[in-house]
Amino acid sequence: MVILNNFAILSTLAAFVVVMSLTTTVEAQQNATNPNGPEFIAIQHAESGSISEINATNYLLELSDLSDKTILFSNRPDRIVVTESMNDFVGNWTEGKDSFQLDPPNAALFTLVGDEEEDIFELELFNPIYDKEQKFLTYDVTFLGNMTTKSDLPKDLENPVLVIDSFPTAVNDQITDAVTQSNVKVVG
Repeated sequence: MVILNNFAILSTLAAFVVVMSLTTTVEAQQNATNPNGPEFIAIQHAESGSISEINATNYLLELSDLSDKTILFSNRPDRIVVTESMNDFVGNWTEGKDSFQLDPPNAALFTLVGDEEEDIFELELFNPIYDKEQKFLTYDVTFLGNMTTKSDLPKDLENPVLVIDSFPTAVNDQITDAVTQSNVKVVG
């Protein structure tokens, strides 16, 4: 069982702020075409992980001892919070005409570096592979923003928290339908 420690909780909150700033333009465009539908953001937490170079522009992000649930929450005005199994999250990667396969999501990766320092990386995610038995998830990634050299990468990731940009419309609709059919309360 993965237990969120204080760092993970604070990192999750900080990640939300970064992702919201990364998605402002995208959300404005999406809300113009779908003003009534919720937009979900995903949070994944692991105990450890690593980043390794694939080639000059692509890297492999590995998350180990991963929680088996992804936390999903919607942006205003809906304020819906639910969880989705990691199998479903990865399985929905190719769903819809605006899928993550066709339009890879942005993400913010938060991790401890040393005893108290935290590091934040902006990523674009591709090709998730999940091993449920090993609680292990990999993504191919490219770095966005301030990442310039592989020497900037931490060797090991401690308590990484990954906050992933808005879901494709088909997945948003699946989540909203599931919430509508359950006893989940929508705040707002």
